[in-house]
This record gives sequence, structure tokens and C-alpha cells, in this order.
Amino acid sequence: MKETKIARARELRREEELEQSQAILLELLDEYADDPLVLFEVGGSFDVLGEERHAIPYYQQAIDAGLEGADLQECLVCMGSSYRVIGEFQRAITVLEKAVAQFPEDHSGHVFLALAYYSDGREDEAVSMLLDILLKTTKDEHILAYSDPLDYYKDNLDEIWDEEQ
Repeated sequence: MKETKIARARELRREEELEQSQAILLELLDEYADDPLVLFEVGGSFDVLGEERHAIPYYQQAIDAGLEGADLQECLVCMGSSYRVIGEFQRAITVLEKAVAQFPEDHSGHVFLALAYYSDGREDEAVSMLLDILLKTTKDEHILAYSDPLDYYKDNLDEIWDEEQ
């Protein structure tokens, strides 16, 4: 029952039927108020509607209720992204650093952390992190042909070799 409704709400979300999806999830919340997955999905329903401030408390409740695994990773990324969107960059960084620490192999957390670093004025860290992820994940032969210099640049973004400078 619960799983079927969540699956239907996700399907509706993919079909851009966001309000209908949210209605299903809010109805589920009445019945499963402490369920971490339901709380996470309700947070997500607010998030996709552009109501990040309403999403964040549900994300936090889902984490506090024991959300685990891939759902926890996604929840942390969504919560961190929501904090960034509303201008709370330090909170975004804290949450996203937690996502990266707990799920280092899931590169989505790294990308959103780079965005948070950028928003916080830490452009060098953001570009360095994005270059690192690019080099770890790309299969593009044209980029890979430059992997050595890109690997160097990610740690030396401000270096200039022109002796006339």
C-alpha cells in the first residue's frame, strides 16, 4: 500500500504532475507520520514545487527518523541543495560535506558541494572539485587526452607560467 502510493507519486512527478504527486504524499503522511521514506518524499514534493523552505524540515525529519542507504544520500543532497538555493550556504556546505563523507563514491554529492562552495565565494575549491569529478567520471576521449594537465590544474588554478608577469 505505502510502497505502491510512493511509486505512483514518483511516477506522477516524472510526468510533471507535481501537485497530484504531492497530494498522494501528504495523504500518506497522515497515515505514516514517522516513516523516514514518506517524510523524505514529502520533502521532495515541496522541493520540486520550488518550496525549498518547506522541504528542508521534512528532509531533516526523514534523516532523524532513520533514513538509510541511497535514500539518505539523495536526501542529504536535496537538503544541501535546498539550503544553497535559499542562500544558507554554510548549512548547505555542512550537509553536503556530510553526504560526501558518508557516500564518497556517489559523485552527485560532490557536484552539489562544488556549487555550494561556489555560492559561498570559494570558487577555487568549486572548480577544483568539479575538475576532480570530471576526471573520475568522464569517458570522453577528448577530455581524457588532457587528463594529466587537468589533474595538475585542479590543484594549481592560479599558477601563471608567463615570466613577464
